[in-house]
Amino acid sequence: MDIEIKKIVNRLIGIPYKHNGRSYQGVDCWGLVYLFFKELGVDLPVGDGEFVPDDWYKQEPDRYIRGIRTLGEEVGHYRYLKPLDIPYFKLYRNVITHSGVMVDDDSFIHVLINKEVRLDSMSRKYWKRKYAGAIRLTGL
Repeated sequence: MDIEIKKIVNRLIGIPYKHNGRSYQGVDCWGLVYLFFKELGVDLPVGDGEFVPDDWYKQEPDRYIRGIRTLGEEVGHYRYLKPLDIPYFKLYRNVITHSGVMVDDDSFIHVLINKEVRLDSMSRKYWKRKYAGAIRLTGL
């Protein structure tokens, strides 16, 4: 893991989950991605500018992926993931509801509902099954 990435990871690990959170007091998965890249000096959108209800994925299932796809190029298979890619996952039925940031070729930082920010491995069967794609930001 790159030293700068490791420092950022160490600052973010343990932050609690908070729906619509975008600060060190609490983050949701996009809030974590936003904070991670902010630490690198990269400005990402805070969201899509509209209120996000708890059950947004039931009302507007493609909302999350619509926003992510505007940020860069599709990566494809998880074998091709690199540090700073943004993997996204289908955790609820067949809807993309989750993302994180790759910190090396296998590990990613993310936060789940009612948990704290943590590292996980793309080598785990669970994450391979839930993986739906990734974005590589352009211009990094």
